[in-house]
Amino acid sequence: MIANITKGKKAVGALVYDFGPGRRDEHVNPRIVAGNVTGTPLQVARMIDHTARRRPEIAAPIWRCSLSLPDEDGILPDAQWGDIAAKFIAEMGFDGAPWVAVRHGDDHIHLTVSRVDWSGQLLTDRWDYRRAREAADALEEENGLVRARDRFRAEGPQVRNAELEASNRRRGPEPAAPPEREELRRIVREVRDASRGLGRDAFESGLTDFGVSFRANVASTGRMNGYSFTLDGLVDGDGAQVWFPASKVAKDLRWAALHQVLGDGPAPTTLARSDGDVPTPEQVEEAVDQAEADVAEFARQAAKILQRGQAERGVVPADHPALSTDPAQRLLEQWRMKQRGEPVPAERLVPAESVPAWDDKRRRPYGALGAEKLKTALQKAEREAERLAHSRDAAQRAARSWDGLATGAVTGEQVQALHKLNARLAKAEPHLKVVREQMERARQADATADAARKIWKEADARKNLGRVELWRLKTSKKAEENKASTAGEAIHLYVDQGTKARRTAGESHKEAVKVSGLADPVAERERVTEYWPELLREAQARDQAHGVARREAMLTDAETYERRRTAEQAKAAALRQEQALRTSMPEAQGKAEARARSAAARPTKDGKKTRKAGTGRRYTGPRPDERPPHLRQPPPPKGGRGQGL
Repeated sequence: MIANITKGKKAVGALVYDFGPGRRDEHVNPRIVAGNVTGTPLQVARMIDHTARRRPEIAAPIWRCSLSLPDEDGILPDAQWGDIAAKFIAEMGFDGAPWVAVRHGDDHIHLTVSRVDWSGQLLTDRWDYRRAREAADALEEENGLVRARDRFRAEGPQVRNAELEASNRRRGPEPAAPPEREELRRIVREVRDASRGLGRDAFESGLTDFGVSFRANVASTGRMNGYSFTLDGLVDGDGAQVWFPASKVAKDLRWAALHQVLGDGPAPTTLARSDGDVPTPEQVEEAVDQAEADVAEFARQAAKILQRGQAERGVVPADHPALSTDPAQRLLEQWRMKQRGEPVPAERLVPAESVPAWDDKRRRPYGALGAEKLKTALQKAEREAERLAHSRDAAQRAARSWDGLATGAVTGEQVQALHKLNARLAKAEPHLKVVREQMERARQADATADAARKIWKEADARKNLGRVELWRLKTSKKAEENKASTAGEAIHLYVDQGTKARRTAGESHKEAVKVSGLADPVAERERVTEYWPELLREAQARDQAHGVARREAMLTDAETYERRRTAEQAKAAALRQEQALRTSMPEAQGKAEARARSAAARPTKDGKKTRKAGTGRRYTGPRPDERPPHLRQPPPPKGGRGQGL
């Protein structure tokens, strides 16, 4: 896996490129496979840019990386690519920022990440190339992919100690034998050299003769990507067969290099001989018979394929195959007749009496349209069908984008808002800590002041007692007065401490409100701390419900667009049928219909031409009751009298 890193200013341009046609129209079916931002591609890009703009001093806040695989790894499904992208972002430390992964090809994805996280903190990109290489190596090992470090070794990956020990355990009494991978390397190279220029069939036959099992890695497009090899007895601890891709056996056994050695196989035999001798009549007759047999077999197979295709398309064959409405059947039969030297029958003309009347609404619904109006209506129907197809595709893409939110694979706005609230509270936590400490200190001061008040009340009551009573209480008036004085001073001291603590707590609370932007950050912190799991589940449920509703709405829109597109296509087909019918009908009938349509377009009344409502020039002169311009007077001023003539 190769990680290619670039950096830029905006994510909009990156997403426009990912969902565009590419530099050489190589982008096929672009779609989002992972990420924590939902919406259309443009909405996703704007959300990433919105987060990045929170740090305007950063010159290149957008981090871009493409993860590509060699042909030996084949085509991975979207789910596996999404898992790889999520783990790669987590290893890079960017999972706390908005990011998205886009796939528009078979062998790679594009990651677009904001280096500014949800809370506005800048994520470091220090040593990102080295960290990306380490993360890619770990993902290659986890997913069983071809190691990029090993692809550039001519001999192939080296046999490690664990593999060597496993090979010795499998070999049993022959511990001195080479490991299976080295044995595969030797055998496959020998078979390759022996099959030089003979093609894949000879190479695969040689592998079977040497006891090497193989399987070809063919892409969905039919492209050959390489081989995987194994030997009998090469199994893992669970008894499953172990397959080695060609790139892990040796670099020169990859299909790009192997195909150059094997070639396309031997050329077909011809009538000419290598020694230059003239072939005998028997050889000529045998070659002609073989060529005729090949042509007959080709025709038989082609006819079989055509019949199956006609049955699938519901094509009704014509009386003569050379005049079939199926173009493939017609061309094949005409080619057969030319090979046999037979004349090709002429095309049959549609008889004039079989053409429906132009005013037959059921058989020719657009017969009343003129040639130009018919052409305009057809173009309009085709454009409308194309527009509806684009709208349907856009609705389907939007439904797929909302599917991630509906299934919980993508973080929604409610969960993001909850995390943002937690981040704001965390930012205000130092001030909230001071509030808690000072309020606790104020409570302690109040409790101590209450105890001092109790002592003061008791001493103040005793100092007014008589000497006998004070003697019985083992105290004196002087002692009680001192106690009351000391308690009074303590009361004032602790009241001052409580007041100061509350003042400090109030100032810290104001700072917390200013930093967090919340009216009561203390209560919010207590609520979030106590009910965080419940709040998170509720936010996720709301996001998923919103995603389900939006996905269903988009699917409904897509179905509506598809029905309208089908109707427009049916209308366009009827218009094209009308055009084709006018082209194939006799010339005299076509002219007569044109005259009839022109006459019908000019309605008459009592034999005179009339103008349609809303057409013609309008009367713009003065009304009968209106004065001419030179006699008009301006309106009189408020409260004044008008002037006469």
